[in-house]
Amino acid sequence: MAARGHPRDWVAQACARYGEETVLGLCAALLGGRDPDDVEIDLDLLGGPGGARLVRESDVRWLPRSWAARAMRYVWCEGCEAGLAAQRALVAGLHDAHWRVRETSAAVVAVREVGAAAEALLPLLGDDVPRVRAAAARAIGAVGEHEHLGPVHDALDDPDAAVAEAARRALARLSERLDL
Repeated sequence: MAARGHPRDWVAQACARYGEETVLGLCAALLGGRDPDDVEIDLDLLGGPGGARLVRESDVRWLPRSWAARAMRYVWCEGCEAGLAAQRALVAGLHDAHWRVRETSAAVVAVREVGAAAEALLPLLGDDVPRVRAAAARAIGAVGEHEHLGPVHDALDDPDAAVAEAARRALARLSERLDL
């Protein structure tokens, strides 16, 4: 059964219950690899109604990491300890074994403009999963610097049309951001 509602609403409920910095810190812990059983947060507030049961019954251990990264779209704080932990966790998420966690981490890096992730994004341009390659290109467009232009330009030749289009848009965004 699909979860009802929107992740934004679930995260807002989590923040109302635990506080924003606490939720962000717990998400950083989950994304950073902490066992969901050891994190004091209701997974239904990250993955939607039934999320905790799904993880418990299916033992799909990557899901909480993906949900934690996604939650960072909706809760964030600049300069606080939880925000710094979240940035480190997002960079770690780019190296996750599961493609969905890498993709979600890259997407949130772009939304939150986590510049510290720029170098870690480059290898993802060659990921086996096209969705990860496209997310990496978009994220580099948001946080990359001059030295990242070449690898993104190379992605224009990606055999997957969505990746090539993401690279084209990333180059346009880089050009605008870097005033080229």
